[in-house]
Amino acid sequence: MDLDALRNKFIVDEDVLKSRLKSTIEKALKHCVVDRNGQVHVNATDLSARDRIMLILSARMIASQLEAGIAADVTVEEISKFTALPENQVRARSKDLINDKWVESTRPGVYAAIAFKVEKFLDSLADKNVDSGKRMDSGAKRKE
Repeated sequence: MDLDALRNKFIVDEDVLKSRLKSTIEKALKHCVVDRNGQVHVNATDLSARDRIMLILSARMIASQLEAGIAADVTVEEISKFTALPENQVRARSKDLINDKWVESTRPGVYAAIAFKVEKFLDSLADKNVDSGKRMDSGAKRKE
């Protein structure tokens, strides 16, 4: 393959990047939405604290690419407000996410999802039991 053909494969148009963003947004919409002020509203009720934090950071990363006024960075206080988790738990789980290379700390007490990890995280949520507002299958047994 000649250099021009390789360059055309490697350097992509914005349309390719936008279609990837569309797919990521569709995956995120199953679990949360972001309001115009940047507050993340999680509709998944049975996620672990770690997954809720990562979902919030992922949602803000996506929203920051759509709206200039929404920052990808999220403070401990904001995460605590969005999740109702105590700040010490937010810090501990965020540290776990940093150690696992899902998140970075942009400054003390402020976190952001690593952009290329967001879609992989959202894909992992699809495999978990998330309350997306759908009714249980008629064949499923309910806990009494």
